[in-house]
Amino acid sequence: RIKLAQPLRTPPRPKNSKFRSYIFDITQNRLFKKSSAALVLFNCALLYKPWKANERITQISALISSLFTFLFLVEAVMKCIALGFVGYWQSRRNRFDLLVTILGIGWILLNFISIGKSDLQEFSNTFGFTVIILRFFTIAGKHATLKMLMLTIIVSFFKSFFIILGMFLLMLVYAFAGVMLFGSVKFGPELGRHANFKTVPNAIVLLMRIVTGEDWNKIMHDCMVVPPRCTRGISYWESDCGNSMASILYFCSFYIIITYIALNLLVAIIMENFSLFYSNEEDALLSYTDIRHFQTVWNMIDTGRKGIIPARRVKFLLRLLRGRLEVDAEKLYKHMCYEIEKLNNGNDVTFHDVLK
Repeated sequence: RIKLAQPLRTPPRPKNSKFRSYIFDITQNRLFKKSSAALVLFNCALLYKPWKANERITQISALISSLFTFLFLVEAVMKCIALGFVGYWQSRRNRFDLLVTILGIGWILLNFISIGKSDLQEFSNTFGFTVIILRFFTIAGKHATLKMLMLTIIVSFFKSFFIILGMFLLMLVYAFAGVMLFGSVKFGPELGRHANFKTVPNAIVLLMRIVTGEDWNKIMHDCMVVPPRCTRGISYWESDCGNSMASILYFCSFYIIITYIALNLLVAIIMENFSLFYSNEEDALLSYTDIRHFQTVWNMIDTGRKGIIPARRVKFLLRLLRGRLEVDAEKLYKHMCYEIEKLNNGNDVTFHDVLK
């Protein structure tokens, strides 16, 4: 949780303009955020059926999607007014929202231009589909829990990178071995044009299918074919028969190593990260509420929204912390201020320097 936590980077409420303050209150309201997320879901619901050119339902879906795009544009304009363009641009989520909104406006123009042109209409429909799919990913940043969940998945991927790389290398080795052992085996009920060891790419695709557990034993039996169901040649490469012992060793060893060892290691890493995310608030070293409180206090001190503050300002931050993050003013406060300034030589400190 500590590694995943990031500064809020939310600009303060404007005080010099009543109109901007009013818009700021609206955009920061929970109902506004939930409504925005609901609009994204309703927009994605338009993908329930493929968009085909010159169909009435496609034209209606495109019109509704255009209306949603206009509403997202209004949302972006309101946030720019409330936060200022600089404040709006500081958030990566806002930048991605703005990019998708601009693409949506471009799609609306393209959709009007393509009326009556079948080829251009097909491209316009595909482009519109893509924009809606990109819009779906923006919903993760609209809810704190979903955002933390997505970050957990990303962290799990990076932690398991070497296991995934090892699995790929192992599959590559088995693919080369499969081409040499079963590249010329006669096709059977499962071993056929779409599933075979004729080439390395075909072998990799087949091994990926075996990883899912789909009929791997039937493929193994097809690679064990013997006369009279096959023809033995003068040499091994001229024969279309299989090898029973090699087939058993090859498929069983691959399935055990990949499924019962490598995949379980991968699942263990993912489960560990998810268990940290979903751990009991009382048992966790820092609960999500504590981290959220720290983010709010940091946002008050970091007026520049840069993720760093001068070391001398840490003492103000420590005094504002409450709950389990509260620092004992008599025993630890001066010591912590001294240690932070000493470790950073009086320079700026980052969000995670203080949190850790």
